[in-house]
Amino acid sequence: MIFENIRLTNLFSYYGDQDIDLSAPEPGRNVCLIMGRNGFGKTSLLNGLKLLFTGVHYEPLRRAVQRSRMPTVKQYVVGAGDDWWGIMNRRARGEGKTRCAVRLIWGEDSGQVTAERSWRIEGGSWDGEESLTVTTAAETFTDEAAQEFLDRRLPRDYVYFFLFDGEQIQELAEANRDVQQRQMERLLGIGAIEALRATLTQAISRWEHNDLDPQARADLERLEGEARGIEAELAALDGKRANLEEEIEGDTDALRRIRRRIEGLSSFVHRHDEAQLKETRERIQAQRAEALDRISAQIPRDIALLVNPSLIGGALERLDRVLGSDANSRTRVLESLLEVLPGRLFDLPEFPDPDIRDGQRAYYRYKLVRLLEQEAEATGDTMDPSFAPDPQAASASRDQLAPYAQADALRSARAEDLRRLQGFTAELRQLEADLLNVGALSDEERARYDRYVAERDELERGLDSKKKRNTEIESESAGLQRRLAEARSRAEQTKTKIGKNQVTEDKIATARRLGGLFADLKSARKQAQREELEAAINRHFRVLMTSHHLIDQVAVDEDFGLRYLDRDGRPIGMGSLSAGMKQLMATALLWALSEVSGKQVPLVVDTPLARIDLAHQEAILRHYYPNAAAQVIVLPTDAELDARKLQLIAGHVYRAYRLTNPDGEHTVPEPVTMAELIQGI
Repeated sequence: MIFENIRLTNLFSYYGDQDIDLSAPEPGRNVCLIMGRNGFGKTSLLNGLKLLFTGVHYEPLRRAVQRSRMPTVKQYVVGAGDDWWGIMNRRARGEGKTRCAVRLIWGEDSGQVTAERSWRIEGGSWDGEESLTVTTAAETFTDEAAQEFLDRRLPRDYVYFFLFDGEQIQELAEANRDVQQRQMERLLGIGAIEALRATLTQAISRWEHNDLDPQARADLERLEGEARGIEAELAALDGKRANLEEEIEGDTDALRRIRRRIEGLSSFVHRHDEAQLKETRERIQAQRAEALDRISAQIPRDIALLVNPSLIGGALERLDRVLGSDANSRTRVLESLLEVLPGRLFDLPEFPDPDIRDGQRAYYRYKLVRLLEQEAEATGDTMDPSFAPDPQAASASRDQLAPYAQADALRSARAEDLRRLQGFTAELRQLEADLLNVGALSDEERARYDRYVAERDELERGLDSKKKRNTEIESESAGLQRRLAEARSRAEQTKTKIGKNQVTEDKIATARRLGGLFADLKSARKQAQREELEAAINRHFRVLMTSHHLIDQVAVDEDFGLRYLDRDGRPIGMGSLSAGMKQLMATALLWALSEVSGKQVPLVVDTPLARIDLAHQEAILRHYYPNAAAQVIVLPTDAELDARKLQLIAGHVYRAYRLTNPDGEHTVPEPVTMAELIQGI
């Protein structure tokens, strides 16, 4: 990864679009100098790069704003009073601009990559959204996918190993041991192994909680026992049904034989004698005559109406239209008036005063009657000419027909009477036929006949009972079959659980074996990395530390904790080290971590030589920056790099800038040559 260009837009001290060309370092010329006085925008540039890779939600970035307390995400973006003005350039905000952003272009083996993170702030308010886009030669990523892409290039936990403030790197040497261990393990690739172990532990816990069912085996034994019991009951029922079906088959054959014998004795088989038959015939004849008389009296009068309900319905519908029409209503009113109005008008008091003559009264009576008659005739002409009965006749007809429209019960009664009459007739015909055959059997044949009939009746009763029992057995068997199917289904489900248990147990066992392997791998990797890191730290520390040898050896323990030893192997307390020595120690550690981790990430250092004396500054300039990474971007003040120091590093500088910011709100990067920097131009 080589940074090619960075653009800051209305971010921190950078107003508008400010681009810095960072291309293209070469072996031996890998340093880009961006010089500026305090407050001119060096830290803004460094924080802009950090923002690009981490976003505003990253706590270490916000924690660096205020030592007393960490601002919230919203406070970090829009500001928190006079303590913190927010990330947007004050001049841009004052002019009503709403967008601030940072864009970085870098090159890698697969091609050029462009990443941009931006925020929209309107009227001092931020909606909580930040936009992130990463574009490669092949595709474009946004938001979460874009962050994942950045994390693969420079994980957020690595940022402070490669983008750091020289005044603060001594904190790395004094860092919390646990935090330092985790950060160094991640940087050296050991954290991924620990993450795998943690994931396996979580998976084992989840499988044990969600997938294992220790009760399943007991449930399976119970269900299989239940199924075996049902199968035994079914086998017993099948045996009973087989025996019963054999008995039914035998009884059916015997009944068939008895019936053939009865049929062979006589074409008529009847248990009554001739006297009983004649008595029955007389009784049936009397019942038939009575039914015939009753039907004869009823049917001729209304048979047509009973057997034609649809015709009755149609007639009633037409009559209802006639009786319900306006013309009919008007006719009835006129007829009523014709009956009463002339008499009441001319013959009953009160009479006019003076009274009219009788001739006049007769004339007006005649005229009123004629007018009413004419009006009634006109109304009648408007009625349906094809069906226009007199209203009284229509009303009477409807009253007669209405009962037959809802005469289902009457029709059923008439039909039942006819069926009874037909039954009497058929029974009489059978009795006549029976009488013709009675007396044809001898006494011996009749005795045999009666015996056969008794056997037949007994067989029929037995068959009915056995068939009923067979039906009951079939019903019991069907119920048992359902119970058996349910028990087997539950057993199969339980077997599936047991199978899953076995699979889960196998997964857990495999996960535990893998956890052990990862633990061994982590231990071996830590040992190898620890030894390599310890050698690199001591090698680089000896290059940087030239004034004395208080620290003779830096030891890295199994948890990547640093111990400082003198030449007699005795530990040196952290309190015995000066701030400059701690910074040199942290610099050696960062140099060693970058080398051992193999991460090809540019190194960006703000205020690189703070708290370091002149001799050690020269060592850093001569040895550290030219070799720390393929691309090193140094953000010094003019006090840190004077003309003499610039000459020490000039041969390794491929590009240089001077930051100007006269009003504190408008940083401008101006390209300069090393000669101009050295001469102070």
